[in-house]
Amino acid sequence: MQDNFHTAIPKSEIIRKYIAYYYFHESVSETAVKSFFYYPHYKNALTIYKDSIVTMENSYTTCTKPAKDGFFIGYTQITKHAAKAILYPPFDKIGVVFQPLGLNRFLNGTFQELVNSPIHLNFNHFKNAMEDTLLKTFETKDIDKKVAQLDAFFLLNQTNFEEKKLEQAITLLLTKEHKYTVAELSEVLSIHRKTLLRLFRKHLNCATIEYIKLIQFRKAVETFQSSIEKLSLTDVAYKSDYYDQTEFIRHFKQLTGFNPKSFFNKLSNYGGKETYWTFE
Repeated sequence: MQDNFHTAIPKSEIIRKYIAYYYFHESVSETAVKSFFYYPHYKNALTIYKDSIVTMENSYTTCTKPAKDGFFIGYTQITKHAAKAILYPPFDKIGVVFQPLGLNRFLNGTFQELVNSPIHLNFNHFKNAMEDTLLKTFETKDIDKKVAQLDAFFLLNQTNFEEKKLEQAITLLLTKEHKYTVAELSEVLSIHRKTLLRLFRKHLNCATIEYIKLIQFRKAVETFQSSIEKLSLTDVAYKSDYYDQTEFIRHFKQLTGFNPKSFFNKLSNYGGKETYWTFE
């Protein structure tokens, strides 16, 4: 299949606080269909297509087909298991991968109010304001120019979102070596666990414990993928704070549908960032 995939981090230091990276994925093949699974992440993305229509085949499967339909913008939030994408060529898409709470920085309203399904089709919060930016971004083939256009849009559309306790919680979960329990996290932050749960649900649409386990899963993926000499799965489980192999295997099956060995054997990295897919 003829396709091009590029990733790039924002040029703006301000925007890098909220957006981890952009990706640009284009196929010019007229025949080859791409089908792949993607996996839960605490960094979630807007997916923007030019001249495609996206429909739900079921709760966790999207199907994208060419259509002279302008721009389509969808958002995939935190999910509890793998999802599948089927792409009929040709297609041209942009991914905007946000840092934790990054999208919230650009919303007028709470995340819980605006995103009501794991895969939210027709996420039109930005659509009208973003149209001129998207026309220019899809028009150029120069990656630096694409990034500059997107950076400029998001710089102009920041809000005053602030939720210090939740931000502190996420920073602790991402930077500390050991896995927190909800009780430990609440104690460190001097906040009742029910209050913390309400914050996670309001601004991330998930429970505190779900977020903790998702970070653990992604830590395991990165630990294995980044090791020069591939670690044993026993070592990966240990370094990722799983209680034992049974918990490790059960968690991976729950989130990916595969046991860890099969999952890692089939995993492909696209673009050198944290985009890991399993192709059919």
